[in-house]
Amino acid sequence: MIDTQMLKGLIDGIILHIIKNKETYGYEIIEELKLNGFYNMTEGTVYPILTRLIKKGLIIGTFKESKKGPRRKYYYITESGRRYLDDFYKSYDSLKAAMDRVLEKGNK
Repeated sequence: MIDTQMLKGLIDGIILHIIKNKETYGYEIIEELKLNGFYNMTEGTVYPILTRLIKKGLIIGTFKESKKGPRRKYYYITESGRRYLDDFYKSYDSLKAAMDRVLEKGNK
């Protein structure tokens, strides 16, 4: 299980990464997260994050008709979101490298 506090600093980037290559809707994002081990991600967690990302200008949401059921709100990454994601990747790589160095020292 992934610690909630640890996840808070990463979840915006993770969701932007999911959205970056294709339009997607909330339930699909939740399913993608769960398929990849983020089992505690629920609608009550993800939708407020999507709203926050919209307010920050990192994504936009547009309602579209669905072939199956009611209209869905689809999310798209903005240019600002792509820049944020690039910075996220760099920060994550630096964090991972630093963690790996510390953990490797602990195993010697």
